[in-house]
Amino acid sequence: MKIAITGAAGQISYALIPLLLERFKFPIELSLIDLEEKVGQLRGLEMEIEDFCFPQVKNVASGSDEKTLFKGADVAIFLGAKPRGPGMERGDLITTNAATFYRQGKILADVANPNVKAIVVGNPANTNALMLIRGGEYRLKNQIQALMRLDQNRAKSALNLAAKQREEVFVFGNHSPTIFVHEATSEVTEFVRKRGAEVIKARGVSSQASAAKAIVDHLEDWMSKDERRYSAALYSEKNPYGVDEDLVFSFPYSNKKGILKLPLSQQEKEMLLITEDEMKKERKIACTILFSN
Repeated sequence: MKIAITGAAGQISYALIPLLLERFKFPIELSLIDLEEKVGQLRGLEMEIEDFCFPQVKNVASGSDEKTLFKGADVAIFLGAKPRGPGMERGDLITTNAATFYRQGKILADVANPNVKAIVVGNPANTNALMLIRGGEYRLKNQIQALMRLDQNRAKSALNLAAKQREEVFVFGNHSPTIFVHEATSEVTEFVRKRGAEVIKARGVSSQASAAKAIVDHLEDWMSKDERRYSAALYSEKNPYGVDEDLVFSFPYSNKKGILKLPLSQQEKEMLLITEDEMKKERKIACTILFSN
């Protein structure tokens, strides 16, 4: 299996790669992609991967040539995006990242394995994933998801801290402060909404190790031969919740059955509209930027 990773010189990648290789034991080729000025760092990462001595690693390639490194990819993990920093607005991230993901979407659709699975992590992940889909002219609309597993894991963390463990936890909407946790107290939802900002305030950078763990959890569930139910942001076409059908929106998801239809309370229906409205506004900003250039 060929796995391509963008933003591979960054710290999430540094935490992610050992976790991937510990979890997945089938033969793996890695394509590490980043900006031209980071190619030297990528070579250092290559050397560390060689020194891991994981027997399933059959090849490691790195560089900035996206067409070459995405070619034949079975899995693509999009970490590369302008990172969120203290005081940054989501609009700033949209402005910077929309064109990048649109361009990469075309490349991915043109050269990757036609059955590629792509997961977008770089924020704003949901709107970046939509730009990836649009860049590929919707050819990969059902094969691109945005990471919501970190939010799901944070919800589980909140429930564990409150001694209210649940087997299944789902989150709806955007990876933003409008997200909400299904059938949870307002305290749990607020925990999830604020956790990322609290990590940034404490560390000065966004979540890295926990994000890497969430990526591996998400991929393992998505690729499992058995049915797995988890939270995933995916293309919203024909969704059963009445959400706008041209968004990448987090729903309860089964890797075998697709979007799961769960009952929503009146309050949850209202929160669904709020997070949907935010994502429609993000889409408008992203498209305005793309088509004004």
